[in-house]
Amino acid sequence: MDDQLAQDLHEVRLSQARLLRDRTPVSCLIVQGVIVYFTALILYSGDYGFAALWFGLTSVMVGVVYLYPRLAARDGINSQNLGRYLRGHVVISGLTGLIWSALAIAFIDATSTLHLFVSTTMVVSISLGGMMPSAEYRPSFIALATGMFLPFSIYWLVTMDGPARLIGVGLLILYGFGLLVSARSEIQTRETLAARRNRELSDKLREQYRATQKASAEKSRFLAATSHDMSQPLQAQGFFIRAIRPTLTEPEQSDLLDKIEASWRSQQTLLRALVETARLDSGAIIPKPQAFELVSVLEGLQAEFSETADVKSIDLTISSDAVGVESDPLLVTRILRNLLSNAIKFTQAGGAVVLNWTSDNDKVVITVGDNGPGVTSEQRDQIFEEYVQLDNANAGSQLGLGLGLTIVRQLAAKLDIPLDFESQPGLGTRIAITLPRAHTAVKNAPISQTISPLEGVPLIVLIEDEAGIRESVSILLTSWACRVIAAESGSDALELLSWADDLPAAIIADKRLANGDDGLDAALAVREDVLTEIPIVLLTGDIHQFEHVSGVSGISVLAKPAEAEELYRALTDALDSEPRE
Repeated sequence: MDDQLAQDLHEVRLSQARLLRDRTPVSCLIVQGVIVYFTALILYSGDYGFAALWFGLTSVMVGVVYLYPRLAARDGINSQNLGRYLRGHVVISGLTGLIWSALAIAFIDATSTLHLFVSTTMVVSISLGGMMPSAEYRPSFIALATGMFLPFSIYWLVTMDGPARLIGVGLLILYGFGLLVSARSEIQTRETLAARRNRELSDKLREQYRATQKASAEKSRFLAATSHDMSQPLQAQGFFIRAIRPTLTEPEQSDLLDKIEASWRSQQTLLRALVETARLDSGAIIPKPQAFELVSVLEGLQAEFSETADVKSIDLTISSDAVGVESDPLLVTRILRNLLSNAIKFTQAGGAVVLNWTSDNDKVVITVGDNGPGVTSEQRDQIFEEYVQLDNANAGSQLGLGLGLTIVRQLAAKLDIPLDFESQPGLGTRIAITLPRAHTAVKNAPISQTISPLEGVPLIVLIEDEAGIRESVSILLTSWACRVIAAESGSDALELLSWADDLPAAIIADKRLANGDDGLDAALAVREDVLTEIPIVLLTGDIHQFEHVSGVSGISVLAKPAEAEELYRALTDALDSEPRE
């Protein structure tokens, strides 16, 4: 800021110097007119010799002032000759002041009122112009005023007697006032420059903010379109893979399908990490706190990560002690899954990863710790930012997108639970979350669930505009002993439902349908048609426009590409809840 202000002042001085040069002819003409006026007054007093001396010396100084810019800056004022030009101008101004002051002193006659009037007016008149806020250059004014006022005022005070001395005091006061006015003018110039610079900076910040907002909006639109379009074929592939597995009879076929599913799962993991971090702020993820048994979550994580840890020769220890907590079991599982995945990924072969918990009467602290490389204090803030991936040879080819800890931080904020992070280079990392302890009866969290045919052969309304996904979900639902009304749009669903004898048990709908239709609106239209609050499962690749989802009861949201187990779990949860009429 100071450097910028100095640059601005330099530009102001350059402008002032150019104004001085450009206005020199007019200024000289005005001053020459003043000289003629005083010459006339001196002639009127009868002192013809002094009149000639006055006119000659002052006119010579006017000539010097007129010629100086043409000799010192013949080709104009620039940054190279600016300082030299202004210094010369200050010297000429001071010399002019001394000459006018000396001539005024020489013309003083205490016995003549005309002489006293003329001499004081000589000093005052030429200095008043420099007191104006528009005076071009303050140092030149100070040199001129000092050369005129000080010698003349001092001489007046020394030589005059009685009350006449007060005129000398008044001239000194006028001199001080002139310095004050010119100083305020200089301060105002600096303040104006600073204000202008602040306005320019504010304008730049506003422009940068608008550019950032535009880029963020464009990124969001890109993510929304990309995630939706990419999730559609992945979702169909995943359900088709699950549907075809029971039909395979040869081990070679199963091995080949395992490889296909592993490739699909890798793509799914990357896309879901990208989508989930954007969906957290969109309203699509709605916490559903309940009392649940933590051990059921930990057992599921033990089964999920044991093989991965064994492949890397990592000693994975997960507590099996029972304790009840209050929170959303699915979101807590996501947090712990991301923490375990991160710990195993970045811990060296032969290392150890531990997940355990401690509690008091009111809180349960769940900790994921490892003896991996750890991070420095400078890196701590970075690793929770989006798309930040620290270099680490232990991760191998599984670096991912650098969104795991970002999702952890956002989910913790969504659940309003503390997130503690400790790490030291070479000693490992410890990350902990704190949950409220449940004192009421708790049930096992439905983390691991065996897929089996659903009881009662429920009627499910499926609203999905993508033919591949519609077919794959229909095959899955049929394999789960469901009856399916598969519709491309909400209007098709209502028409097909009009032929059904039973009320639907649940609605599965894509959020974004063809022709700009909203799947949630379509599902709500079905609810309104049957006059029953049927549970809704939104199976969607959309990451935005979920503002009114939180206000709808009996709804859950699954992000595409979803696992068959996730859809099954969401559906069984929906069927367990009684529809309200």
